[in-house]
Amino acid sequence: MTEQEAARWLLERDNFLVLTHVRPDGDTLGCATALCLALQELGKTAWTMPNPEVTPDYPDYLDFQWAPEGYTPEHIVSVDISDEGLFPAGYEPFVGKSELCIDHHGSNRRYARNLCLDASASACGEIIYRICRLLGVMTEPIARALYVAITTDNGCFVYSSTTPESHRIAAELMEQGDFARRVNKHFFQTRGRKELALQSKLLSSMAFHRAGRVAVCGLTLADKASVGATDADCSELASFCATIEGVRCAVFVRELTPGNFKLSVRSDETWVNASDVCARFGGGGHGAAAGAYIPAQSLEEAMEAAYAAVEETLDAE
Repeated sequence: MTEQEAARWLLERDNFLVLTHVRPDGDTLGCATALCLALQELGKTAWTMPNPEVTPDYPDYLDFQWAPEGYTPEHIVSVDISDEGLFPAGYEPFVGKSELCIDHHGSNRRYARNLCLDASASACGEIIYRICRLLGVMTEPIARALYVAITTDNGCFVYSSTTPESHRIAAELMEQGDFARRVNKHFFQTRGRKELALQSKLLSSMAFHRAGRVAVCGLTLADKASVGATDADCSELASFCATIEGVRCAVFVRELTPGNFKLSVRSDETWVNASDVCARFGGGGHGAAAGAYIPAQSLEEAMEAAYAAVEETLDAE
């Protein structure tokens, strides 16, 4: 489905519920917020399904449109969700019900009845921006939500996924209100003390391979508990590992529950494709950033499996 067809599909319907993914980031939350606000501006009923995993990073910057208790939608839309396996707890009734998925992940499993996909977009927010323009709607709260979506997903325009179009869209969004500096300061120039403590632990656990081009590190539940951190404090640690001099592929593994680990890979996709690495565990994402889950008895076992997947991917390329 093209963006024009997606906009027409939305215009012809009413009573929407928008879904976001597990461990929600700024892209999925910003897209859902912006789309709901745009549809409401058109006089339609649109809400976001409450996500139990939203962290404190976002409420001050997004005007969440959570669905009221008892709301019964007619149409289900998912944003920035490549696979129904990424639905958070409580979304089970919506499995197999998505009528429209708007996404930018090339690894999308095509689970929705209709798919509006642009894998060249640095963030799903770019697609939602163009759909909002086609709907003829743009306000300051919508622009702020889309700016959060785009900047958080392309690392404030430093990731390799950033394009000239990303900058053009951001510039147009900035014309809608004075929010860019505050958003950038919060998401890219502020680090909590717990996150800094976790960075120290990561450095002590880090192993380098391939002449320093691959860095593998991880955290256990005990590591997080020792500094009073939660999983929300780990969201940017994979990107931190990728900033180390000489590292072209950063592999970060963290324990979610006993025996269950989250893999995050950040890479120079001209050397190794992060999505291909994570696909070996049933995950996916983008060439430069991807994720998956690894069942393992220990952090060491999970880290070894993750590094083996990097080696297998390099050998296959």
